Amino acid sequence: MTRSAPGSKERLARFWVPVLITLTGGFAAAASAEAKPIAAYPSPGTGFASPEGNISFNGVTAGTLGRIVVRGSRTGLHPGRLRNFGGPVGVAFIPARPFASRERVTVTAARHTFFGTGGRRSFSFRTGEFLPERDGKPPVSPARGQTPGAWETFRTLRLRIPKLTIHQSRPGKASGKIFYAPRTSGPTIRDEEGELVWYRPGLRITDFRAQRYRGRNVLTWWRRDTFGGKVQSRFEIADSRYRVIRRFEGGNGFIGDPHEFNLTPRGTAYVTAYRTAVVDMSRFGGPKRGFLLDYIAQEIDLQTGLVVWEWHPLGNLRLNETYLGIPKRNTRPFDWLHLNSINDDKDGNILLSARHTQALYKINRKTGKVMWRIGGKRSSFRLGRGVRFGFQHDVQRQPNGTLTIFDNGAGGVHGRVNRFSSAKTLRFDGRTRTVKLVRAYRSPRKNISNSQGNTQRQANGNLFVGWGSVNSCTEFASDGRILFDFSFSAKTVSYRCFKAPWTGAPRTPIAVLSKPAGVDSRVWVSWNGDTRVRTWRVLAGGATLAYAGEAPRDGFETVVPVTGQPARFRLVGLDANGKVLGRSKINQLGKLTR
Repeated sequence: MTRSAPGSKERLARFWVPVLITLTGGFAAAASAEAKPIAAYPSPGTGFASPEGNISFNGVTAGTLGRIVVRGSRTGLHPGRLRNFGGPVGVAFIPARPFASRERVTVTAARHTFFGTGGRRSFSFRTGEFLPERDGKPPVSPARGQTPGAWETFRTLRLRIPKLTIHQSRPGKASGKIFYAPRTSGPTIRDEEGELVWYRPGLRITDFRAQRYRGRNVLTWWRRDTFGGKVQSRFEIADSRYRVIRRFEGGNGFIGDPHEFNLTPRGTAYVTAYRTAVVDMSRFGGPKRGFLLDYIAQEIDLQTGLVVWEWHPLGNLRLNETYLGIPKRNTRPFDWLHLNSINDDKDGNILLSARHTQALYKINRKTGKVMWRIGGKRSSFRLGRGVRFGFQHDVQRQPNGTLTIFDNGAGGVHGRVNRFSSAKTLRFDGRTRTVKLVRAYRSPRKNISNSQGNTQRQANGNLFVGWGSVNSCTEFASDGRILFDFSFSAKTVSYRCFKAPWTGAPRTPIAVLSKPAGVDSRVWVSWNGDTRVRTWRVLAGGATLAYAGEAPRDGFETVVPVTGQPARFRLVGLDANGKVLGRSKINQLGKLTR
């Protein structure tokens, strides 16, 4: 069927009925619902929304939203459908067709008003012009992991795992497992003492950590790989068996970015995403048709994959707030902002960190407006002694009201602000508009980390710090004492480093190696990813197997002596209560079974 020109009477007649049917579903219920101001996204006044995006309304459902009309200045009236979010209370309007680039979209409600409009029942935003993205070939990680400069290996896991070097270890450490992921080696989990728990070579991921999802601990990461013959960037959630149970991409046509994947208690995830926007940069000395890397913040509903909330820096921040030189012409998209963390603030608004403006931002969740800045060229606060930071990552509000950040202090070719990288605790006073340094935690090696890094407050008050590009992590007591400090030998970096509770129950087989040892035998056993086994039981014999001994689990790999030289072995893993958790395959003397 041939479409008429946008705005024609034929087009309006064709789509008016579907719009009414879709948007007045549940209208009787809405009529009795109390009218109220609601937050909508893209926020009123947004200047570079995606033409492919959905429009989100928070705090209402399809039955209580009432009738809305969506109209593009170039494409006319837009039919669509409503879909409730699976986690938070809210609904998305999904247009039946995309908007045009560089058009004004007006949304009008019959019942509710919108935050950020001064009490009006309509708002508008503009769509941007974006270049088509070409992912090309994904970066390749060797299937068995990149060979590090120094490594450790096990008899039952014959892989070259980047070597861990423990520099300091003292009592007082928080309980939990340690998570990091050198990009071309593979994600790694270790216990509180540095013993290996899980290693998966060849999986190129970023922001690897344990989080809570639907009341249980899960693993999360960002991954760029080939899915169904197409290169895509995806966010993935894995269960305690290390199976991926949820995959989703950036929303509204934006590409998921590795800098943030932060689950919320609302059944949503904060993620960073980007597209290349075509922007007039001439007023700042750049090209008239410039290519700008448009980093945005999104909150994605995990059940539906729809965008619940999003924030666009273009229109809220000035291009000349960047500390990078604005190019006279574009040879590649200009990364002026480099958004790298998104977290809830205690009042429901949102904290952001942007590396290339060297600033922290508080964003009004309902309107999208900047509430304040700390640092950068337009700081809302005066910075006290020692506060100044540069090219920072990971701003988080702590229960006592302070902020923690990872201060890189330098950005490689982009310059240096401080002598050393540090994790900083800051306290600001809204009355005097000042920010003071509470404490700075430095690496014992006095490193400068040009990129990446994070901080994580532990339940016991300790601070766990990932040092980014220098491949080391440190756990500090609240008074600054170093309790645990290690580095690893991978050739590529781990973006962040975390410590959190984790129970692994893998489906991978138990690995067993048996060898003669004089007149007797020795058996080595491991179960990659398991955290539950406390005792290994040996069954041995010929045609039939009988009990041949037990040994307490001893780190990742346990060796068990066995009397004599039985022809066959089976290892059984028991938990602390003697319950059987798993059995290995039958192993023959002198062989490796897994």
